[in-house]
Amino acid sequence: MNKFNTLKERLQEHGWYLGWALPCCQTCAWMELPGEHPDGPFKDQDIDLDKVLFNHEQDCQLDCDWDDEKQEYILPEGVTRDDYSVFPHTTTEQQTDSLFCFSGEDQGIENLKMILPVIEQAGCTYEWNGSPNARIHIDWS
Repeated sequence: MNKFNTLKERLQEHGWYLGWALPCCQTCAWMELPGEHPDGPFKDQDIDLDKVLFNHEQDCQLDCDWDDEKQEYILPEGVTRDDYSVFPHTTTEQQTDSLFCFSGEDQGIENLKMILPVIEQAGCTYEWNGSPNARIHIDWS
């Protein structure tokens, strides 16, 4: 199991939702968060928006050429149109770090500060300046 999956499991134990490659951009991704936890110990319970970490397709976008005639990406072998929403993207096995979105509200910031040790205990590192306007960078290499 890679460290991202370990991190996901540890955060789920604390009621967090950790999402990978939500559609499009940060604005769209906030609108696409599931209403309930899809798995883990809080499965089918409402997600607390002050306990979410997620990235979006632009954070892990594959470098694909564009076919002007067909108006679509030229996908690498093994990637299909069903694998993504707007931008073809990598998996957590193909990428070892990313920026993540979180709630910049007071409670979201306090919750994020509380799980920083959990990120480290999962074998990951992070960089974040503590600002509600700066996304946290997590590395699971």
